[in-house]
Amino acid sequence: MPSYRSRSLPVVRLTIWIVLTLLWMGLIFNVSNQPYQQQDIKPLLSDWIAEPSLAAFTPSIEFTYGGYTVSGQHPYDFWEFFIRKAGHVSEFALLTFLLIRVFSLLTDARYAPLLWAGLVAYAYAMTDEWHQTWIAGRTGHFSDTLIDAIGIVLMVVIYMLIRRRRSRKTGLHFG
Repeated sequence: MPSYRSRSLPVVRLTIWIVLTLLWMGLIFNVSNQPYQQQDIKPLLSDWIAEPSLAAFTPSIEFTYGGYTVSGQHPYDFWEFFIRKAGHVSEFALLTFLLIRVFSLLTDARYAPLLWAGLVAYAYAMTDEWHQTWIAGRTGHFSDTLIDAIGIVLMVVIYMLIRRRRSRKTGLHFG
């Protein structure tokens, strides 16, 4: 007969992953709740690197994103755009990882945790962008949810590759 400790361990582990996931979701919500002016990193970039030096590494391309022009002619704007989008990718990759851990503890199925984690993370990305439409100085863009989806898909693929590699090394096969 298993001890009380062995029965409570999965519940404790699940609780920890749920709390970490909810904290991360709360952080995403909090950051999305801030006006753009509070998140502007161009002043920080200008403190770190002089514009001529940054311009030397900035490609001279131009494109439109969400109704705004992103141009290599404005190096601080250009690099801030990509830093912010990398933030979207990484924050939703981490959210997906946390959700995979939660759903993995709820089922022994091989792919269900990955599917559910991806769906929940993307649903949160969509609600996050919708939420931003209510914040002064912020805009919500469907295209940002697609960037979030890059992080979601990357994490699912990385998780699958690591799981496959581990199962090959140990000879374990997941049903």
